[in-house]
Amino acid sequence: MNLRSPKAPAASQHNRRAFTLIELMIAIVIILILLGLLIPAIGAVRLRAQQANVRTEISNLEAAITSFKADFGMDPPSSITLYEAASGWSGDQRSKSLIRKMWPQFNFMLDRDINNNGDLTEVFQLNAGECLVFFLGGVWDNTNTAPNGFSKNPANPFAIATGGTNRQGPYFEFDAGRFIDTDTDLVMEYKDSFPSQQKPYLYFSSYDGRGYRVTSEVTGTGMTDVYRQGEDPTTTPPTNDVPFKAKSYQIISPGADFQYGTGGIYNPDKNFPANRTVEADNITNFVNGSLK
Repeated sequence: MNLRSPKAPAASQHNRRAFTLIELMIAIVIILILLGLLIPAIGAVRLRAQQANVRTEISNLEAAITSFKADFGMDPPSSITLYEAASGWSGDQRSKSLIRKMWPQFNFMLDRDINNNGDLTEVFQLNAGECLVFFLGGVWDNTNTAPNGFSKNPANPFAIATGGTNRQGPYFEFDAGRFIDTDTDLVMEYKDSFPSQQKPYLYFSSYDGRGYRVTSEVTGTGMTDVYRQGEDPTTTPPTNDVPFKAKSYQIISPGADFQYGTGGIYNPDKNFPANRTVEADNITNFVNGSLK
């Protein structure tokens, strides 16, 4: 009788081991294919979630602006100059007029240390994103750690304090980790919640329908115009093209690509031309989700 060595595998065992190896290779290939399909889908879901978070935050900023307007009778301006020295106001009637509308009893004869650094001669030129932070947050507290609203002293609303109930605002709860100073002028702007965002929200006021100040307020922010309603996004809008939110304001996030684009005519039914494709992921207060 021939006895098979217990160490010698049967033919079926040879075949079974080879088949298992092939199965493993096939399984790996299938997994790689599935990952190739799933990763873009997961990325798209994550992007939509991030866009939804920013759109929700813009809605919260709108609610904060509504509260500000209830207290001060106007939407925040999107450009203004603030003077610590009383003498500065005399040469800037526009900024003085805006302050008087918000605080009719404002004392323009008072020197004030707006940023609490001991220097009473500084001048702060607030642009679009800076106005959003300043008017919704207020002056910073005396530890310079957070916006602390405005004093209820009608003659000196920029008085600094640690807190207390004698304040108006802040109107929005800012995340301290998302402040940014893009022009290094010590006046803060605010980034949206996209990871690694590099640009702040832009805010442009129509001054209650009197008109957006494109030349003096939009130009220089990275855009050349506010968004306007029209048919052909390749054209330069004439002055009579109606802006979106013509009687209130526009808030604009640059989206996940950190680029605003130029602005101008926007038509949701037409694609942006090649030189404006970076605007497709912009998020605003006049479109749900991104522009495209």
